[in-house]
Amino acid sequence: GELCPGAVDEIPPSPAREQPTRAAITGTDMPDGFHIWLSTYLQDEVNPSNDGNYFTGVEYAKDVTEWKSATPRYWPLSGTLDFLGIATDPSELTLTCTWNASKNTSQVDVEVPETYLTQTEVLYAASYPLAGVHASVPMSFRHSQALLMFKVRADVLDLIRITDITIRNVYTDGTLTVQGSGPLKAEWDFSASTAHDRTVPKPAVDYYLEPGASYVAFGDGIILPEQQNQIIDVHFKQRANTGIDWASDVVLDETYTFDDVFRLWHMGKQYVYNID
Repeated sequence: GELCPGAVDEIPPSPAREQPTRAAITGTDMPDGFHIWLSTYLQDEVNPSNDGNYFTGVEYAKDVTEWKSATPRYWPLSGTLDFLGIATDPSELTLTCTWNASKNTSQVDVEVPETYLTQTEVLYAASYPLAGVHASVPMSFRHSQALLMFKVRADVLDLIRITDITIRNVYTDGTLTVQGSGPLKAEWDFSASTAHDRTVPKPAVDYYLEPGASYVAFGDGIILPEQQNQIIDVHFKQRANTGIDWASDVVLDETYTFDDVFRLWHMGKQYVYNID
């Protein structure tokens, strides 16, 4: 179909997120502080000579209730537009995007720097040719990362104190390639990245587990790019349920290891590990 809006109608995105993976972020609204970068290709059946990149990598930020770009962008007088979008919080993460928008091909390669310290999400979306007059571009953004959550409890008669939870040899940066032509899809490449052992961001409180207590969440978990799951080590101290000091030589230093590296941590999914 063709778009036939007035000559002064701006193009604002109307973003929503798919069900959030992070417990700390609720709802499907785009988080405060996030920006959106859009690229679009015009196919104009009325004036085929206009076919081509309509705009590339334009940044949008929320202005109270609407999403606006520094330089307004307007709907064409004829033709259809395909949109491809990336979103993150630019105060926490600086993305480098290489856009390829052409007929039947819509792709962006996103160089994503280290996300371990900020635990910042990178989202992606596409909106395909729209028919009729549109005041905005509806876009449902997907998560490009997985969330790992950990819940802990003690199933022994001793007291347990969790020291840390470490995931071996994981990637927390890489290149995210998003293709918007046909079914929307995304994939990560780590050929230019280095894997590291990463501890799950530690809660502000120490985790002392008494015998028989219920599971408690160990912080807000950790966000990772989609990748093969890796070995997880839980380091903890164990002592008798008495007044023994945790620094005593009789306190045991223990490690419990998950070794089930046979699947992927899929983007957009949440994985909950119950540890006892």
